[in-house]
Amino acid sequence: MLSYRKSLPPLDTLVFFEAAMRHQNFTEAADELFVTQAAVSKRIRQLETWLGVDLFERSGRKLIPTEAGEYLAEKTGMTLDYLDQALRTVKIPSQPVVRIASVTALATFWLQPKLRSFALSDEACPFNLTSADELGDLLRPEHDLVILHGENRLPGWNAELLFEEEIVPVGTLAVVDEAGAFRQNDGQVLLNFARMAPNWTDWNVWIQRTGWSEFREWPVLNCASYNQTIGRALKGQGIALGALPLLQDELSSGDLVAMNSRTLSTGKGYYIAWPKARPMSDEAERLKNVLLGSS
Repeated sequence: MLSYRKSLPPLDTLVFFEAAMRHQNFTEAADELFVTQAAVSKRIRQLETWLGVDLFERSGRKLIPTEAGEYLAEKTGMTLDYLDQALRTVKIPSQPVVRIASVTALATFWLQPKLRSFALSDEACPFNLTSADELGDLLRPEHDLVILHGENRLPGWNAELLFEEEIVPVGTLAVVDEAGAFRQNDGQVLLNFARMAPNWTDWNVWIQRTGWSEFREWPVLNCASYNQTIGRALKGQGIALGALPLLQDELSSGDLVAMNSRTLSTGKGYYIAWPKARPMSDEAERLKNVLLGSS
């Protein structure tokens, strides 16, 4: 047995002491803990006897902490907070919350509308969504479902393909017409973004893989993110590279026009993954099946 286990008082006395210290009143502490005032007083006396010091000075109904009491209260409160946080992390809630993480672009353009429909359906369950683009932030062990871009090679994770990636230049109809079907530059710009992973396709990669080298002469506007390139394209501010499965609504509504003859199949895809190390909850299984069925 570790030595500290033999030097600790009964742990319930610390819970009673922490409540009494906050309220500085045994009756109010008892109300919080759903016990009698006598039970609180007894536990505090037990702790004081164990320590060999007084923790409070009694002055009528008012409790005045001693120096020892104030010191112990600070440490006890902090310890109980850490313990509560740890227990909340590992405890399975009565109604599990599905923790889903997704790459930012897919979360914005494809996933969130699907989650909204799911939340309004008879299949609904509580869920939390995290969006990130760093692989380490996505593949955290606490996530139940992860949607990411790349290949189906994820050690420690099961994965199923949602859809393959196809990249195509997109813009408003006016911009596409003005640009002469993308063959001539008539004042238009290419909306580019900083690649955060080697398997992302920006304009340089697209030009290299399609062989449309004339686009190298076009002016480039660097944007803060892939999402911003699509936002600027929707405003008629240039031509972006769009992933076809992500822009279903924008393309079907006519807000953006895709040049289908310029489509590039990247060989990558968007996958939904889940940890191998633990069983999937019924709620996570239900959400996974809904997302796979809508891809």
